[in-house]
Amino acid sequence: MKKIYRSLIMLPLFASGALQSCQLESEVYDKINSSMYPTTERDARDLVTDSAYGPFQNDGYSGLFNIATGAGLTADIASDYGFCSWGDICWYSLEKADFTKIETRNTTATWGRLNGISKMTLNIDRIQNIDMDETKKAQYIAELRCGRGFLGFVGYDMYGPIIVADLETLKDPMAEKILPRLSEEETIKFIETELQEAAKVLPKNYKKGDSDYGRFTAGLCHTILMKLYMQTHQWDKAVAEGRELMKPEYGYALVTDKGNESCAYANIFTFANEKNAETIWAVNCEEGYQYHLWYPHAIVGNLVDSPQGSFAGGWGGYKMLWDFFNTFEEGDQRTSVIISEYSDGTNTYNQENKGSSANSLADGVIPLKYKIEDNVGDHCVTDWIVYRYADVLTLMSEALVHKDNSVSAEAIDLLNQVRTRAGLPAYTAADFTGAEDFIDKLLWERAHELWYESGQRRQDLIRNNKYVEFMSNKCKANGWPDVISQKGTIMHVFPLPDSAINEGQGQIKQNPGY
Repeated sequence: MKKIYRSLIMLPLFASGALQSCQLESEVYDKINSSMYPTTERDARDLVTDSAYGPFQNDGYSGLFNIATGAGLTADIASDYGFCSWGDICWYSLEKADFTKIETRNTTATWGRLNGISKMTLNIDRIQNIDMDETKKAQYIAELRCGRGFLGFVGYDMYGPIIVADLETLKDPMAEKILPRLSEEETIKFIETELQEAAKVLPKNYKKGDSDYGRFTAGLCHTILMKLYMQTHQWDKAVAEGRELMKPEYGYALVTDKGNESCAYANIFTFANEKNAETIWAVNCEEGYQYHLWYPHAIVGNLVDSPQGSFAGGWGGYKMLWDFFNTFEEGDQRTSVIISEYSDGTNTYNQENKGSSANSLADGVIPLKYKIEDNVGDHCVTDWIVYRYADVLTLMSEALVHKDNSVSAEAIDLLNQVRTRAGLPAYTAADFTGAEDFIDKLLWERAHELWYESGQRRQDLIRNNKYVEFMSNKCKANGWPDVISQKGTIMHVFPLPDSAINEGQGQIKQNPGY
């Protein structure tokens, strides 16, 4: 299956009546029940495609990874490089880490998407009863369990402990039962168990050309597990997951050829090289089915010419702050997919002449990343990468140093694989004064590698207890109120929507500090 889309099951609605013995009787066929659906292997696949993959779309303004209200974009703006030139309240609170209970769409949107876990739970139960090939049944159930763990991790990352409904409660929807949030330990255990069990069944990886490319894999499960263990400081487990993903049978590798681009890094994010061996999981895109709107959100409307190409009709929203851009080392090839100079046909904008509006470089450089392809309009159909192997290698490097509180040759080598791919000189042991200095340098390497990719920078800073410091520096450098210094680490998670608290009637507790 080349692309993964949601399937909507449409059943015809009929009513039949017959006059017998002067009594009108009717049979109703407009209700779906277990004797009608699901009953076949195709029904099972459709259920899984809808419920397991539907939440993880980046299709215009739909899905967990859409680039307007999605979890990744929200976390990226709420990091030390993120900025949106439109300036309304939903962006203001994120840029300045001044999260409030006001239900701005970005801080609350993901909470509403977590009910997808319940839908997957119900479908696991439904599929159990279908008479079908047992191997396929096991795979579909594993995909649903991966989806539950995946969605649970995203929710935990943004809000802390989540709510998980049990099957008995879900099967009795008419009963009014308010479920409290799980504890921290219960949330972590739920995510861990779902991903571990799914990984036992799912194929390790799919490659370009495989009919099921885009469906969940063991590789995805182990990547999310690694991230879970990193965020919870379980360094031994994180190292074990990293070693698993580095096994040759998964087939992951850094993109090292530049193709027709200026460098290998630029080649990762092109249509011609989508589904490359570095990609662990991406949202599959294809015109007419699913597309993402990165171009209009990030590119300015007056761009006529730049080293990265031309694009008409951008909205000039997302930027990378100049202070962050200036932390890249000279010669870092990763800046080749950032627009730091362009012409509007009359004026040339750059760091010396930034301009003064959203359609300029006044607020920062343009984080292009995805190559401007021909004849796509606002739509980009290059697959939207969520996780890739460079992330795993650098996390592994970090985990090794945290685990042993020392800098090993292996940790340096893993970091250098990513660093030298960007055209920078390799680090040697002499470049580090100790473990803390190594972590500081590694975090900058990850920042320069993974900007605007599913909120990696925010996770990195929180995991290393640097989020308050870096966001405070961001606010001070831009003359903004330094709220986060006063509120501290409570800002490591977003507030729950007021609607969730009100509906919880005392059972659902707000995050501390809100």
